[in-house]
Amino acid sequence: MIAGGGTAGHVVPALALADVLTKRGHEVGFCGTDRGMERRLVPRAGYPFSVVRIRGFTRRLGLSTLHTLGSIPVAGVDAWRLLRAFRPDCVVGVGAYASGPIVAEAAVRRIPAVAVEMDSYMGWTNRILSWLVDKVCLSFPDPRRTGDKYVYTGRPLRPALLAATREEGWARFGLHPDKPVLLVFGGSLGSHTLNRVTVDAFAHVRTPFQVVHVTGEREYEQVAAALKGPDANPLYQAHPFLDDFPLALAAADAVVARAGGSVAEVLARGIPSLLVPYPLAAGDHQTVNARTVVEAGAALMVADAELDARRLSEAVATLLDPGVNVRMRRAALALARPDAADRIADVVVELVASSAGRPHD
Repeated sequence: MIAGGGTAGHVVPALALADVLTKRGHEVGFCGTDRGMERRLVPRAGYPFSVVRIRGFTRRLGLSTLHTLGSIPVAGVDAWRLLRAFRPDCVVGVGAYASGPIVAEAAVRRIPAVAVEMDSYMGWTNRILSWLVDKVCLSFPDPRRTGDKYVYTGRPLRPALLAATREEGWARFGLHPDKPVLLVFGGSLGSHTLNRVTVDAFAHVRTPFQVVHVTGEREYEQVAAALKGPDANPLYQAHPFLDDFPLALAAADAVVARAGGSVAEVLARGIPSLLVPYPLAAGDHQTVNARTVVEAGAALMVADAELDARRLSEAVATLLDPGVNVRMRRAALALARPDAADRIADVVVELVASSAGRPHD
C-alpha cells in the first residue's frame, strides 16, 4: 500500500513506483485524502484508492488547528480499517501529512514500512515517521542521514521522461536543430517571477537560442501578448501548460526553473539549469534542493528577489557556453538517479522478503 500525496510532486513519483511494483507482480493500492491530487490522479492511473480522513496543520494556531487535532483519531480508525482490509506486506509513505496515520499504524502493527522523502529537506511527517519505519529512501544525498536505515535512491521518474528523444522534441515544437533551446517553466501553476523576467530578457530581442516558455495558465495571456508586435522575438514560443512535457525536456539544452520536484527530472535528462527557489516553500526546501545541485556542479542558483533580466541573460549565456554546458551535463548525470523507482522497489521487495514469517499484530 502506498500512502500520501497532496501535490502532483508527490503523487506522480508514487505512481512511477507503483508501476514498477506492478510489473514485478505485486498488487498495489493507494490511500490519501479526498482533497489532494491523489484523489484524481490515482484512479485515472488504474489503481484502487481509499480515503484517510486527516487534515493538514497550518502555520497559525486557530480553528483549523482544532479541526486537524480532531481528525487524528478518525484517521487512526481509517488506517486500522484499511490495513485490516488490504492486509499489505509493506506500506510505503510518499510524504505529506496524508501518509502519517497509515504508515505509523503499520509500524505499530509490525508491518514492514518505508518512508520516501521527495525533497532534500525532510518534511515534519517523514521526520516523525523516520523513527518508526524500517527504511527511509532519500531523493537527494544527505550527509546527516546515513546508516542502514537510510538509502539514497533518488526520486522516481515517469518512464516517458527518459524515453523521449531530442528529435521528437524538435519536431513537436517546430525547433531548429542548429540552434540551442532554452526551456523555462515554473511548476504546474507557473511562476510570476520567471514569467516576468523571461519576457523582459528575451521577448523583444533576437536571441541566438530558441525559447520554449511554459507559463502556467494564470499568466499565459499576459506573456502571449508580449510576444506580439514587429519587435517580438521569432524564436520565442509560450505555452500555458504541456501534457507532453517530457518532449520539451528532451529538446532542451538549458533550463530555467524553480527548484522543486522537477529538479530530479532535469538531472535525469542531464540538462544544465538555472534554479530560482520559490522563497515561500516549506522549510525553504527548494533552496536546499538547489544548493545540492549547485554544489555538484550541475546548476547555477539565483534568489527570487535578485533575479532580473540582466542576471537571467548572463546565466543563460553561461549555461549555453559549449564547454560549460558539457561539464554541467556530466555533473547532472552523475547526480541523477534515473532508476530511482527500481531502487525503491528493490528496498520494498527486500524488506518484505527479510520480514517473511514475522508475525503482524
